[in-house]
Amino acid sequence: MVRRTKEDAAATRAAVLDAALQVFSRKGYAATRLEEVATEAGVTRGAVYWHFAGKAELYGALMQERMGRLVALHEEALGPAGRRAPMAAIERLLVRSIDYLQEDPEFRAVMELNWFKTELTPELAAGFEHKIAGVRRLVDALAELLRAAIAAGEAAPDLDPRAAAVATASFAQGLMAMALMDGELLGSRAATRRVIQTFLRALRS
Repeated sequence: MVRRTKEDAAATRAAVLDAALQVFSRKGYAATRLEEVATEAGVTRGAVYWHFAGKAELYGALMQERMGRLVALHEEALGPAGRRAPMAAIERLLVRSIDYLQEDPEFRAVMELNWFKTELTPELAAGFEHKIAGVRRLVDALAELLRAAIAAGEAAPDLDPRAAAVATASFAQGLMAMALMDGELLGSRAATRRVIQTFLRALRS
């Protein structure tokens, strides 16, 4: 009975998160009310509050959990194996990030919500700080790879690793934002890879 209760609670929580993504995506963060999320999920308002203290906590959980696969992709691309071929690891990160965005509708909806449909309010400040910390970790990992690339002769010897890491993170975020705003601008998958190769050539030369 206890196990079944835990399973029911987990299913309700998942349903609330799914509903939150739908309602937040339609109305934006500021205009969404928890009653609307409850209705979308087919549960009571109390059921929503059982799992989440309020709208900000619900939004934060949605962002953290539904973006987890992207974090895992970054960690896999930039992990120990990537250090043996640093420029290939950076290319893999860029390619897999844009592929994931184009292939997974849910992740695409999460990113659209995150970048274009959420106003930065005081109640979301903690989540924003978490996002900044994640970007800094990415830049640090990229800088380490770029130092290895310079040492291995894969990147230009006069390259500033930190500046190049910031440029690479900015390029990755900009490419994803462009894909969200106008996917036709990037064109086919092959065309997108040519864009990525053009950027990487600047680091290598």
